[in-house]
Amino acid sequence: MPGLLFVSQPMLDSWAEQGKIDFVGDVMTLLGGDGKGRSYALDPAVRFLKVVGDEPDPNGLLRKVKSRAQLKELGADQIDASVVLGDLAYEVEPGFLAEASVLQAAAAARRTGSSGQAPAAASMAPPAPAPAAPNPYAARPLPRELEERRKEAEALAKFLLDNLF
Repeated sequence: MPGLLFVSQPMLDSWAEQGKIDFVGDVMTLLGGDGKGRSYALDPAVRFLKVVGDEPDPNGLLRKVKSRAQLKELGADQIDASVVLGDLAYEVEPGFLAEASVLQAAAAARRTGSSGQAPAAASMAPPAPAPAAPNPYAARPLPRELEERRKEAEALAKFLLDNLF
């Protein structure tokens, strides 16, 4: 799942106690540092740690993260720190998947309005000048969506590095 980060419940609790994050509904906002004001939608999820007993993992779920919706699709049931799938039980770590792109898409939709077109003021802006002969060896800028994702990932990584060690 590109663009998603698993954050365990104890980690969120610690950050909240330290005043490093704030919540409104299912949205976590980073407070302080370079990630100040960045928000992430949280979706309940679990990380699969081990199979209970000496059973092999025929489902290939160990070290994977699955959201509640994905667990439902698999026919699995979560009970506290366990997930039961068929006759097999897994020990899991409860937490959340953090995703910024959902919030970015909602903000972009608000900016463009319901028609999906850019606001009139933006459409009246003069077009950017055409570049001179392109240098095939020059670094090319990322498309806007990828650049936004890169910035979000960079801010979240900095926040994590500042707060995990």
